[in-house]
Amino acid sequence: MGLDMLRKLRKNEGTKAIAKSWQSVHSGVAIISNRLSPSHRDSKGRPEWFDTLVSFAAPGAHPRLLLEDLGLDFDYSSGTVMSFCGTILKHEVRSWGDGDRICYAHFMRESIRRRLDVPPAGWVYRDSYVEEEYDEDGDFNMVD
Repeated sequence: MGLDMLRKLRKNEGTKAIAKSWQSVHSGVAIISNRLSPSHRDSKGRPEWFDTLVSFAAPGAHPRLLLEDLGLDFDYSSGTVMSFCGTILKHEVRSWGDGDRICYAHFMRESIRRRLDVPPAGWVYRDSYVEEEYDEDGDFNMVD
């Protein structure tokens, strides 16, 4: 769906020049620098879309990403990449200690999808990435 939107923008005379330099299937990227992220859900996407967060932090920083609805608390140190349904799951980053921290948050906007008249993508399923195999006893094996 993101590629379909980007292709449409690259064919449009009014958006072609800018769209040719945009190298992401996400419709937006927010840069969050040295800021707390209070507990929230993202309201402008769709429940079935994943947001992708990339964290970079100074050696003295120890950020944590909390997914409140699941009761999960992740190490969110430099180089961590997290993808999850930000429209469904409440998430936050509290104090991270010493040093600087930056996050690149990649996301999709429903309003852009509608404007470009691209059908919405559905849910991501495990089968989209992993082949299934069953042995002669009917036991499940994953194939990479």
